[in-house]
Amino acid sequence: MYPYRIIDVSQWMGDFLFPGNSDFFVTGPFNRVQGNNPEFVYDMVLCTQTGTHIQGPHYFLESGKKIDDFPLSSFEGWAFLVDLEKRGTDTTRDDLILKVQREDLSGDIMLFRTGNMEEIIKSGVINPNKRPGLTLDAAKYLAEEQRVKMIAIDSIGVESRKSKNFEVNKYLCSKGVLLLEGLINLNAVHKRKTFLEAFPLKIRGVEGTPCRAIIKEPN
Repeated sequence: MYPYRIIDVSQWMGDFLFPGNSDFFVTGPFNRVQGNNPEFVYDMVLCTQTGTHIQGPHYFLESGKKIDDFPLSSFEGWAFLVDLEKRGTDTTRDDLILKVQREDLSGDIMLFRTGNMEEIIKSGVINPNKRPGLTLDAAKYLAEEQRVKMIAIDSIGVESRKSKNFEVNKYLCSKGVLLLEGLINLNAVHKRKTFLEAFPLKIRGVEGTPCRAIIKEPN
């Protein structure tokens, strides 16, 4: 037995399509080999931000690091779970200080639980009044004071509800902070300190890819 339980926190591919992104679809099966034993092979079409996905600085910065520029160790680590109650308005730096308290998150992952992604998948609607967000000062607290390497959330992102030009996303890109978006099933996580893995597909030259995100919660 392993000293942890595995919790799948990834959504099914195709459960949610962000407006404007290309649709996800599968065609097949196809048989492309000779012989009496047919194969069953499928073709897929998808966007780099389909489903649960991880993204790096190239998302909003043309010269920003692409996802293949990061070492594999960037995509796993200890994660600190915090519940974000605010919806339709931003969580502030002071809010985060109260939630994180004396925890040292340097080199770790900030994991936000909101329940918003399940609501979006169920309704098919992105409701601005129900979406969480971070102020720019909150993002600076995580990147500069706590020095987290990744921010993960069960929503479509962490952008401020007051943002006019994705200031929070661009700031986090400039600091090299990875973003893991579209998580689900965080209610199954019972401990505040867990181990998270979210490895991207091995693709060159893109800002991010879908991933199978899991949590290994210590027994």
